[in-house]
Amino acid sequence: MDLDPNAALMPDDRDLVLQFESIGDNCELGLVQRRAGAEPLGLLRFSGTPLRNLLRGLNARFVDIADPDHIRIQAENGEYMVKLTKYDFTYHAHVKIGDMEPKALHQQQSRTVGFLAQKLIDDLENPSKILVFRQNEPLLARDLVDLRIALSAYGPSILLWVQEACPGHPPGSVEVADERMMVGYVRRLAERDNVPDLDFESWMQVLRRAYTVSLRAREGRLVRSLNGRPARTEYTFGAEGNAGPRLGYGWSGPEAGYQWSVGERSLLTIEVPGEADEYWLEMDVTPFVRPPLLPRQRLDVLIGGELVHSFVSLPRGEVGCVVPGHLVAGRKEIEIVLHHPHAASPMLIAGERDDRRLGVSFSRIALVCA
Repeated sequence: MDLDPNAALMPDDRDLVLQFESIGDNCELGLVQRRAGAEPLGLLRFSGTPLRNLLRGLNARFVDIADPDHIRIQAENGEYMVKLTKYDFTYHAHVKIGDMEPKALHQQQSRTVGFLAQKLIDDLENPSKILVFRQNEPLLARDLVDLRIALSAYGPSILLWVQEACPGHPPGSVEVADERMMVGYVRRLAERDNVPDLDFESWMQVLRRAYTVSLRAREGRLVRSLNGRPARTEYTFGAEGNAGPRLGYGWSGPEAGYQWSVGERSLLTIEVPGEADEYWLEMDVTPFVRPPLLPRQRLDVLIGGELVHSFVSLPRGEVGCVVPGHLVAGRKEIEIVLHHPHAASPMLIAGERDDRRLGVSFSRIALVCA
């Protein structure tokens, strides 16, 4: 089926890849999103998830997936891997060995996994993203049927099954199987032992065409009401943002769409969106890095003097962490201290004219009832 990606208003690459959610079976889509400049949060984004294990999780609604007894931290090739033994998922913690103690990482992951599992369930029940599945091995018809039945139990999701191109199905093409499934063809699927060696261009062609198809399929549907979403408090940074009155010490002046934290610590006050057992703190960030002298930034989040989460090597894009409810209970506002110990001056690091000690630039921050 020949589809013109320009038939609909096409977002830029970063916004485009955010319209897709990986459901297996490895991190190829997650790396495509990274190359496009996006870092969305997702339980399965960087996970090794064999189909039969995914089906067990879906059919059980991922019950007990975040039980600390079912979470293992494993050292592998100089980094830590997280193994969720309940359903046998494995994913990258993106923490190098020596950067964090395994016990602290286990506590951090025990908080995060439960939220990401619930986020995936919410996304499946209120579908707004296209679900992407790929598998190097041939997919049996029975397995495909089982996957579609498991997904349909949550809601009317659209599935994009990505395969390697073959005669009659050139790279970048998309075919519509029915109103709930598309098949996309990339030049080649990445080998399991070298996933970064993916074909980015044909992946983006597939995503553009699939996005166009999904817009057509959703014509006439009701837009999901905000009343059905979790309560949230959100602030945007920069000259046109609303975060200014909420900022304490440790901030530079607002710029076009973002604001830099300066020095080692920054203070931010956030209104509490409502009562909840847990909260999710999400942020759109850009760390100040200048390899090789400054290859990474660390960001620690503290509330009430308690360390909530450490981003040992902060990526660019959307990041998030769980905030335990007891740190928020009974308060209308909370003070968040952002610790960025590797803040540095561009003048000293790279010979630039800017002498501010820059840590992380923020474009958005939100506190969400979980």
